[in-house]
Amino acid sequence: MKYNITDIAKLAGVSKATVSRVLNNSKPVSDEIRSRVLEVVKETNFKPSQLARSLSSKQTKLIGVIVPDISNPVFSQIINGIEVEAYKKGYNVLLCNSNNKEDTELNYLEVLLNKEIDGLIYNGFKITDNLKLKLKEFHVPVVMTGIGEEQSNFPVIKIDNFKAANDAVSFLIQKGHKKIGMIHGPVNDPLSGKLRLEGYYQALKDNNLEVEKNFIQEGNYKISSGYKSMTNILSLVEKPTAIFCANDEMAIGAIKCIIDHGYKVPNDYSIIGFDNIELSEIYSPSLTTISQSFYNEGESAMRVIISMLNKDKHIPKEIVHDHKLIERETVKKI
Repeated sequence: MKYNITDIAKLAGVSKATVSRVLNNSKPVSDEIRSRVLEVVKETNFKPSQLARSLSSKQTKLIGVIVPDISNPVFSQIINGIEVEAYKKGYNVLLCNSNNKEDTELNYLEVLLNKEIDGLIYNGFKITDNLKLKLKEFHVPVVMTGIGEEQSNFPVIKIDNFKAANDAVSFLIQKGHKKIGMIHGPVNDPLSGKLRLEGYYQALKDNNLEVEKNFIQEGNYKISSGYKSMTNILSLVEKPTAIFCANDEMAIGAIKCIIDHGYKVPNDYSIIGFDNIELSEIYSPSLTTISQSFYNEGESAMRVIISMLNKDKHIPKEIVHDHKLIERETVKKI
């Protein structure tokens, strides 16, 4: 037999409102009544519907999360941090993977609107005008992780991408490299794309090194785009001695390309990546890279969402996590 809240109220000898208060922990009831209701719930194996609970509490306890590529270990770590913190606070995560497609992303945003989620954690591929319009329709807390836009009203969880990129290129310069190329991400990604490229430029400028436009290639954060970009660099007459890649996957693609063309890393070309994904340590040669804690960033995003739902007065505009350079085997001193 399938029981409803009316049945539970009759069996426990209380009103439906009292059952609702016990299940939602919304208003105080006596210990004796609470025990009686919970005993009936246990005996009947009663499962209150999410809809009924959301109507009572005015919350669905659902947090929407959008990522561009679930296969990328960066996003799996962010999701892990979000889910662990969400579970602690009694929330569930509704995960949407857009596969780097704007249409898919916009469709998911529409679905999440219809699901009446309590909050949205957005880590999309790029911010477009269509996305901005769609996000304006959300009247729930929105937090961005690793991506953002200028003059946005949404809190952003990030690292100092400019400084981190500058540190990476400065490290190559300290190792004696003067001809340094870069494989960067899409510049319409204002954090991982634009700011990491600007950090590269600034490091060269600070050390009075010329910018060689042919040394600069744009990828899409995939291993294949790192391979393709490095192929273009190797076709040049004059080549750099070191390459800074805006993420580890493109760096691994670049290393594979170098080896396939009969060269060695770091003897012929030095490579430095960004993110410190697990593969960067076990790949051979192991990758020198910039490390950041994606788990902690996901955890922070969920905590900010909770603070916004609780109407806390002091919501941070941004939270900037630390980064550090991890030296391994792919950079040679010349």
